[in-house]
Amino acid sequence: MTSQKGPISEVRSELLLSDLLATQGWDLRRPPQGDLIRQHEYRSFPDISDALSRASKTGKGFGVPEAILIDTESSAPLAVIETKSSVIEASKAIREAQLYGNALVDSGWNPLAIGLAGTSDDSFRLGVSKRTGGEWTPITYEGNPISWIPNRRDLTRVITLIESADIRPTIPPLSVLASRANEINRLLREARIKDEYRPVTVAATMIALWYSKGKIRRDPQYILVDINQSCEEAFKRVGRAELATSLRVDAANGKLKLKARRIAMILERLNITVLTAEHDYLGQLYETFFRYTGGNTIGQYFTPRHITRLMADVCEVSKNDVVIDPACGTGGFLVACMDRVLQTDGVSRAQAVSIVRKNLIGFEDEPVTAALCLANMVLRGDGSTGIHKDDCFESHNYPLGKATVALMNPPFPHAKTDTPVEMFVDRALEGLKDRGQLATIIPTGLLVKPATKHWRNAILEKHSLRAVCELPDELFEPFASATTSFAVIEKGVPHNPERRTVFVRLHQDGLSLHKGVRVESGPNHIPATISAILNQTESPGFSGTAQIDKDMEWGCGAYIGSVEPSDEDVLQTTDVLLRRLASFYTRYAKEIVDQRRAIAKGDISESSFRKVFSWQKQRNAEAITGNRNEVGGLFDIYYGIPQIESRAGIPPGRSLIISPTEAYNGCYGWLDFDLVLSPPFITVARTGSIGESFVQIEPCAPNSDCLILLPRGNSHTVADLILTTASITLEKWRYNYGRKITPGRLASVKVPQSDMLRHRVTAQYEQMIEVVKCCLSPYEKRS
Repeated sequence: MTSQKGPISEVRSELLLSDLLATQGWDLRRPPQGDLIRQHEYRSFPDISDALSRASKTGKGFGVPEAILIDTESSAPLAVIETKSSVIEASKAIREAQLYGNALVDSGWNPLAIGLAGTSDDSFRLGVSKRTGGEWTPITYEGNPISWIPNRRDLTRVITLIESADIRPTIPPLSVLASRANEINRLLREARIKDEYRPVTVAATMIALWYSKGKIRRDPQYILVDINQSCEEAFKRVGRAELATSLRVDAANGKLKLKARRIAMILERLNITVLTAEHDYLGQLYETFFRYTGGNTIGQYFTPRHITRLMADVCEVSKNDVVIDPACGTGGFLVACMDRVLQTDGVSRAQAVSIVRKNLIGFEDEPVTAALCLANMVLRGDGSTGIHKDDCFESHNYPLGKATVALMNPPFPHAKTDTPVEMFVDRALEGLKDRGQLATIIPTGLLVKPATKHWRNAILEKHSLRAVCELPDELFEPFASATTSFAVIEKGVPHNPERRTVFVRLHQDGLSLHKGVRVESGPNHIPATISAILNQTESPGFSGTAQIDKDMEWGCGAYIGSVEPSDEDVLQTTDVLLRRLASFYTRYAKEIVDQRRAIAKGDISESSFRKVFSWQKQRNAEAITGNRNEVGGLFDIYYGIPQIESRAGIPPGRSLIISPTEAYNGCYGWLDFDLVLSPPFITVARTGSIGESFVQIEPCAPNSDCLILLPRGNSHTVADLILTTASITLEKWRYNYGRKITPGRLASVKVPQSDMLRHRVTAQYEQMIEVVKCCLSPYEKRS
């Protein structure tokens, strides 16, 4: 069989190359912005152009390979690439890439040679080789030539080795997975696959490709049948054929028959066919493919991979541990333990498979999720014996008192009939030996609410609380916004009140939310979190230790010392606060002018705080104290006006009401209320948008769900109030629906006292006031 190479096939070959490079995270732009030089761009790189002038496809004269990957810092070529449009020309593509590579090696570089044959809409062959000792030798994986283009990290490492190398496939960057996820999700939507069946369709395709090593037929009349058959065979091999019925594609779906070829192609290019024990592709499937595109497709939220690994590291899981997860989902925690063992204990592949079979125990009663979890173990060799499609509370196979480590993210109840989180925690502890370690994600409210105090006390009577770590607010975004922490509990050792428990706030985990997707960005404090827990270290604003006794809360906000915020954080937060203030004047300019006129006419009474609040309330406020750089030392703290708890019974009017909302500087609306308080002061939401703080410079009436901070003395400027508000905003992580803001809890927040910072904030405020004047001017001119 021969192939005609024309303009169309050449374009398709280029598309294939671009796709394969992008899948591994290479930037396809021209240097210095990107990593790739294409044929027509070599002459802009004189050293490379000069080297290629001594090479060609025949070994002599000037040659022009398809592309070259470049180290953007040194401009050194990392790999030379030659492509052909027909698969039968694979050997020729590899040979010609090596000829170009010889010229670059002779010029002092050491690039890999990559030969690629095929097109974007067909199968392809790829070879990657390195020149060692004057000969080109293939880059291999477990002794077999690799079938993918290495990512930057792997390619750079291979280049530096003296001898040829054996490398492992790696999971592509989250951004790449997200883009592939969008395409797969679009294809499934076009095939009329409902949300709840999309994970099953892709997981079945993944298993089929892996089990068959990619040898499923791609014709529409065969592909879905082959997927189901390969899946069934994979499950039969591990003695769990009954679960294969939960992981099947609809072989009669005509639209899916046409889309399945492309879906299989996308998955193949993500190295599905060469998965090994260290890859959690099904976990990535949920975390990226469906969490960010299909949503919560089967009624569950799955723990991000970096958090499962964090918890495994905190428990210092080793190859000798027996690990249990009573609510294992797709097996993310079990996989995290395997990842850790592979990286820290140096186990062989055979040992890894044995660990999967014997030491990783999971229970999942949702049939589809259980099948996916089993599939996740199958991809590691043979994980059938440790995974049970069963209810952990009813299973006769539950290993009471046998595990050394328990890791878990129990399903959070959404209805009164759902199993409470506390029962899952208790069940996990029942599965442990004495001195075993449990790390479990828990809603933060459970750790702090008075209503759950008795459960916490019962834990302390029998077990020890080692650590609590508050997790990032956006961890489960965009589909869940629960405030969560994980607790580490040692079984069978009653808690000694003199023992110090570690509390850590993991605010930066190396990811941030961008367009609904958490992508790699920003600082990563996970290593510091592990160190703080294992070494019981204290760092204000990040970690602390405390002696915990009965009836005490377990929330991190109570035990991590406040730290004075950085100038940069304060200025950024101040900018946001002032823009919110400006938005209030833009939105309510007319109402503001109307209220001012009503006060001037006496239609609304304006009064100072100390004339409104009773002597006892003033004494209560004065009793809350603090240092000179703390809120308690700078302000009297009152509760808002009790007569305004809601709009009920109060008609619309001209008085500004402030409530626990984050919009328009806390404006709740304009009601017919005859008293407003003289500004300036600060309002802080203690319910609703807890911790949202604003400087009020208009007379207003804060309702009882707000705290009011009134400056002590007469030396405070509006800039001082803005600095305080920014500091409170930066500390609002300490508070939630379980641990609400109180005057005592607010008093210890530190406020920067820098004259330079005060000067810069004053300048920001004065600029904003000009905006306010422009907003009000048209209405002030009206009679």
